[in-house]
Order: sequence, then structure tokens, then C-alpha cells
Amino acid sequence: MTNKMNTAADRDRRQRNGQVRGRDLYWGFTLGILSNLATIFMLHSSVGTMGWAMTAMIVGTFIFVMINSFDCMDDLKANADDMDEEEAATNFGNKFLNAPWGMFKGVVTLIFGALLRISY
Repeated sequence: MTNKMNTAADRDRRQRNGQVRGRDLYWGFTLGILSNLATIFMLHSSVGTMGWAMTAMIVGTFIFVMINSFDCMDDLKANADDMDEEEAATNFGNKFLNAPWGMFKGVVTLIFGALLRISY
């Protein structure tokens, strides 16, 4: 028995899982960006009077977005690893298997690091 999900029902299930986790990644990242924009506005308008509160907000949002985004990316990567050879040979399958998941995780981390850096 192989570890691959080869039947039509398995491919359909993988597609639905990818759709749901992709949506979760999109909305988690969107909430993080909106929160960052609100934080930048508050930093600009408060002129340093709320330093610790802003730091707590940035770190709390980072933890939420990090857990959400990294979990979604890991699920999407596992979804890609479950493709059979025929599906992996398609253009989409090849691109999905070769997606730079580590780079995406690094960008999420850098965004929040930059926000912490400009707050001090």
C-alpha cells in the first residue's frame, strides 16, 4: 500500500482541503496586514506614548498570523506531497510541489520584524 492518495475521491478531497486551507491562509494573512496597518497608524498618531502596548499588539498579532500561516502552509505542502505521479506531472502539480514554502514563512516573519523595528 502506498502513501499517495490516488483515487478520484482522494483527488477531490485534496482539492477541497487545498481550497479551504488556501482560504484560511488568505484571510489570516489579510487580518495580519490590516492589523499591521492599524498599528502603523496608531504608532504615527501616538508619538511614542504607547510603546509597550504597541509591542504587545505587534507580537500578539505576529503569533496569531505565524501559527495560522505556518499551519496552512504546512497543510498545503502535505497536500502537494500526496499527489500521484500523473497529477504531479501537470504544470500546476509541478509548480505546487516546487513552491518555496520556507521563503513564504521567512517573509511573514520579516514583515513583523520590520514593524517592530520601526516602532522603536
